[in-house]
Amino acid sequence: MAANTDLIVTGLDFASIRANLRNFMAAKPEFTDYDFQDSAIGTLIDLLAYNTYYQAFYANMATAEGFLDSAQIYESVVSRAKAIGYVPSSARGATANLQIIFTNSFSNATFRSITIPKNTRFTTSVNGTAFKFVTPQTYTITANSVGGFSGYINITEGEPLTHRFLFNRASNTSFVLPNENVDTSSITVSVTMSGNTQTYTRADDILTVNSSSKIYYVEADRGYKYKVAFGDGVFGYYPDTSSVVQISYRVCNGETCNGVKNFSLVDSTIAGQSSIYISPIGRASGGAAVENIESVRRNAPLAYETQNRAVINNDYERILLRDNPDIQAISTWGGEDNSPPIYGKVFVCAKPKIGNIFSTSRKDTIRLNLKKYNVQSIDVEMVDPTYLYVIPSVISRVDLRGTTLTPGELADKIARKIKSYETTQLNTFGKRFRFSKFLEMIDTADDAITTSDATIRTKKMFIPSLTTPSTYTLRFNHPIQGLGGYIDGIPNNISLGTITSSPFTFKGYPNCYFDDNGYGTLQIYYPIAENTTAEVLSRNYLSYNAGTVNYEKGIVTLISFLPQDFIGDTISIVAAPTTTNIVPIRNQILLMAQSKVQVIDDLSGNVVANVTSIETIGQTQSSVIPGGRLNNF
Repeated sequence: MAANTDLIVTGLDFASIRANLRNFMAAKPEFTDYDFQDSAIGTLIDLLAYNTYYQAFYANMATAEGFLDSAQIYESVVSRAKAIGYVPSSARGATANLQIIFTNSFSNATFRSITIPKNTRFTTSVNGTAFKFVTPQTYTITANSVGGFSGYINITEGEPLTHRFLFNRASNTSFVLPNENVDTSSITVSVTMSGNTQTYTRADDILTVNSSSKIYYVEADRGYKYKVAFGDGVFGYYPDTSSVVQISYRVCNGETCNGVKNFSLVDSTIAGQSSIYISPIGRASGGAAVENIESVRRNAPLAYETQNRAVINNDYERILLRDNPDIQAISTWGGEDNSPPIYGKVFVCAKPKIGNIFSTSRKDTIRLNLKKYNVQSIDVEMVDPTYLYVIPSVISRVDLRGTTLTPGELADKIARKIKSYETTQLNTFGKRFRFSKFLEMIDTADDAITTSDATIRTKKMFIPSLTTPSTYTLRFNHPIQGLGGYIDGIPNNISLGTITSSPFTFKGYPNCYFDDNGYGTLQIYYPIAENTTAEVLSRNYLSYNAGTVNYEKGIVTLISFLPQDFIGDTISIVAAPTTTNIVPIRNQILLMAQSKVQVIDDLSGNVVANVTSIETIGQTQSSVIPGGRLNNF
């Protein structure tokens, strides 16, 4: 019998399926007088339609799980990623660098070193909950010239665990680690046979593996767990049946302990010594959660392209994002593109998911891990992100007749749009500040806004020395206005330039400031009133040659600058750009700070609301790192 060509099979929703079945039945002469809506046959059609709908839905979902782009189940995603050699990043425990000082007098001691064993336990607390840190390796601290013992060690968050398995070539050649949040970077594997124990290493590149290589592989498994597998006798040595496999690792809490800095020993002694002083060098960092589905979907094809080698800039970015789940964004450039050019190097700048910059120890770890992927004699240099702060002063005219909101509520809605623009359009590498897009977002805050405008300034910050005259170079990386200009929309008639600054104390005078003469020379002044009622302050200059301004390249240089004090954590230098579109380069990231909103009644022309304190990321998040150094020159 030929197929019924009137039966339409392209509709997959329930209503279409039922209608197709009904039309098919109604076309039969024997069913001419049947009610297909509220009758027994209508119920049967419903049943057939539901069955068909379930089958169509199942087939569609099953097919989708077979492709990396469309899979929704974790097991399906990691299985597709495994096919192209990608292992999702595991959770990572936060790491802290400590200085350990043994305070006893050892001048007459016969020993010349103190050993701190692997997994020596420390503890810290986050919101009242205790977390365990351990030493990831054994450290040996040698005595100094006067018999004292002091050294630096790393400690990593996590609970050490060990499992033993029996290897059987016929049935048991891979082993699932039974815990979630395994830190795979901490896995160590040894195999014991007839009293002989051998340590195996993790295979990262099968091109270096042969049949005698004592290696193991790490694979993602179901339920966010990981599996340890061995070679097959071709790509890696095949252990003997009845060998005892011992696998040690740490179970961690991911990002929870990032930022902690206070640690204490769990045990009362180390190597028999009880008089111990612990000094943290910065805060713990590097903790990260297990890689999620969307990250695997994005990174797996990119990692496949690199083939475990770093040649071009994109290779470095993909490898770093694959191996370091605590990295939010990457910027890389060759030495030939640096300013000034430095050949034979590749520069890598990583922005952490938490905070603005990585600690020195974390950067060293990233750099060392990256070197093994180099295929040429190229040095990897880690640099910190630099931050350029955009200062918008927004003026919005509103028609109060078209809204029930108060002027203050309208101003708050505009402020929220400013915060949203920073969050969605800035705050990572390569994101530009686009003036027209910014105003467009402001105008969408409320229908009562008739028009908006803004003046834009940019800011750099630095921490000066209070003891030694020093030179500071601040790179805005955009042209700066000179020979007159505007500040906050008001003609700047006092000084020809547009450079301003935050206050500082200089030569005994508090509340001093920087400005420029409009021709490339930086100056220092303090304001004085011409009379007791004067609203306009004149400037008394203490230095007419405090530095230089390269207006074209956007470089401000302070020469032999020695303030006596300053307000807050930093001194800010503010410039007026020649363009309202700000483009970051290399390791520069744009944030917003000191944003202002002024609301004007379009009918009367009066100012009806102001907002002068908007909690943007750039306003609330410091770029100062431990040790008093600022990485945003």
